[in-house]
Amino acid sequence: MKKLMLSLLLAPTLALAAPLTQVTLPDGTQIQLNDDHTWDYLVVKPAEVAPVAVKAGATASAPTAVVAAPVLTEQAKAHPELLSQATRDGIRIELVSVSDADPLTLEFKATNQGSKNAILVSGFVTLFAEDGRQLVREPARFWVAETRMPETYLRKGEARAARTIELPRPAGLQGKPLVRVEIDEVNFR
Repeated sequence: MKKLMLSLLLAPTLALAAPLTQVTLPDGTQIQLNDDHTWDYLVVKPAEVAPVAVKAGATASAPTAVVAAPVLTEQAKAHPELLSQATRDGIRIELVSVSDADPLTLEFKATNQGSKNAILVSGFVTLFAEDGRQLVREPARFWVAETRMPETYLRKGEARAARTIELPRPAGLQGKPLVRVEIDEVNFR
């Protein structure tokens, strides 16, 4: 009886820890189905770990490995618009423009399609080279409202210019980068 009770208590925890499903659609597009009934395009291949060869005559105290930076999938390189927008909890952040200067200036648009007023939208901006190599990944605050100043809130049904983000131009970048937008936190009032 105790084993049954323990397994019933752990069942919801085990279900949440299940791996996510990846699906290839009939047109070849690859998506990931999430356990919260949402889906995402597969745009980044996971980083690979490659062992490093030790030169002859050198002493190595421990084996070392190099972790390669993530790279874009072929569908992401063919359709960069998949990268330049993100949606979470009814908030959509979309890349509007990228300057070609140093520093790079990224302009975004924020849209609230939800039912609550947003006061904070943060996440990450990742820059990729044309060949799909990840160059840099930086935290970003796309929308920040002032407490007790409702005119600064991103109201439901509203679309406004979001914060402009400046990033130093990564070494080795030629032309404009491919930009991936990710949202990891949304706070509402």
